[in-house]
Amino acid sequence: MAGPHLPARLPGRRRARARAGTRRTGRPLRARGARLPRARPPGAPHARRRRAGTFLRPRRGGAHRARARTRHRRGRAATRGPRVSFARVIGHAGAAARLARAAADGRVPAAVLLVGPAGIGKRALADAFAARLLCAAPGAGGACGACAHCTRVGAGTHPDLHLVARDPERRDIRIEQVRELTRWLVLQPLMAARKVGVLDDAHCLSEQAQNALLKTLEEPPGAAVLVLVASSAALLLPTVRSRCQVVRLHPLPAAEVARVLDACGLPPEQARELAPLAEGSPGRALALAGEAETRARALVLRDLPRLRELGADELSRTAQALARGALDAGLATALAWYRDVLETALAGDAAALRNPAAADAVRLAARRLSPPALLRQLEAVYDTIVALEKNANRMLAVETMLLSLRAIERGASPGLDASPWKSSR
Repeated sequence: MAGPHLPARLPGRRRARARAGTRRTGRPLRARGARLPRARPPGAPHARRRRAGTFLRPRRGGAHRARARTRHRRGRAATRGPRVSFARVIGHAGAAARLARAAADGRVPAAVLLVGPAGIGKRALADAFAARLLCAAPGAGGACGACAHCTRVGAGTHPDLHLVARDPERRDIRIEQVRELTRWLVLQPLMAARKVGVLDDAHCLSEQAQNALLKTLEEPPGAAVLVLVASSAALLLPTVRSRCQVVRLHPLPAAEVARVLDACGLPPEQARELAPLAEGSPGRALALAGEAETRARALVLRDLPRLRELGADELSRTAQALARGALDAGLATALAWYRDVLETALAGDAAALRNPAAADAVRLAARRLSPPALLRQLEAVYDTIVALEKNANRMLAVETMLLSLRAIERGASPGLDASPWKSSR
């Protein structure tokens, strides 16, 4: 029977010759059914599109297919080389020392779970640990950074390093990605003494994907180490958590966040300004460093201190500007503002401010508002963040939040509850 891409009237020998050494792209033939070109030998230039035929492409060799699988397998590691030394990981000295000691003593667990808030450097530590396990000449600070293994790890091309990460367009990690990882782990190492799999965003694993990972965790391959990176251990099944050695990471001090920002090339003044707002997360601070984020922060710091006096039109313009701009940065700045005011109301001038430039406005607001009112305002901002995570309308969410905050400022009962999105939880 003729294949779907070849006319049935072609003699069998011509049809076989057309297929030999070529791969079809799936472009259908035109109805006229013109003669097919001769197959080109492997390595020949691409055939041009024929007037009434199809587009034939030379068959790719095994090396090309291996490179393609490697690029797909490593995902982000192929474009962003990891830090290859514990010394380059800022913060988390205790966790880094624990992992380095386990590697030096030969007591590396089959599965390690790095847990901590988003953006604090969990992935950087996982990369450094993977490099240490693959390095040919490790030192006290981890991987040497100079051997062939470290070079390939830094370039994201090491054959014994496998990264699984969530597709940015999806909310979870697909079970097919986990199955590919488990099949890869049981193979023998190609270059190093062991294989290392890094499963980033492990908290995004679906229940089916976690169950697919269980057999590998229960019966780990002898020459493989699996490193899971998660923002919340509670989102993992108890059977998965119990089979991993858990290493908990904590938010960084503001000084270390500033060091990370300085290492990323931010101006010192901007690094000092953003570090207190980051809540110990360099990733969050970097997300606040853009021009749109800077405008959103300036808008919030301008309007929140005078929210009581804002009219309906001006409040609507503020809500519109936030909803159309960097809303995440605006909400983070609002949280930092109300925390500063609350801590100043409770501790006075001893409070460490996240917005030092707004110290005078913070002190005035702390004298004007009571701690219960400030807690209600914080709750209104938090509930708006939760509503937006559930795909609430941005403009409606921000405008409702500002109306509630203003009503609390004026000492009146807001038209809606101070946490207007409670019913949507």
